[in-house]
Amino acid sequence: MEEISIDEFHKIDIRVGKVIECTKVEKSRNLLKIIVDLGDQQKQIISSISNCYSPEDMMGKQLVVINNLAPAKFMGLESQGMLLAVEDENGVSLLKPDREVSPGTKVH
Repeated sequence: MEEISIDEFHKIDIRVGKVIECTKVEKSRNLLKIIVDLGDQQKQIISSISNCYSPEDMMGKQLVVINNLAPAKFMGLESQGMLLAVEDENGVSLLKPDREVSPGTKVH
């Protein structure tokens, strides 16, 4: 893996978002359309996690989000960020703060 400098790392805007809406993307195998509240804005994130999380599981969760990722399209829907997660033999686990914080809180 290529190393990055601390200056490059500081370019990544990582924030806590709160899921306020979540639906399964029709005709997709495992995509969810997730709307997250980032305090001063809301963003739509398309994530391939429906094999591990249902829309009902996602509601109200606080999650760690890359906020300044260039938009990408998945099945015609724009994704405006990325949820951070880990995956092992037991499946996907979303990263989240260990206590409730305000939506939009910056991760350092």
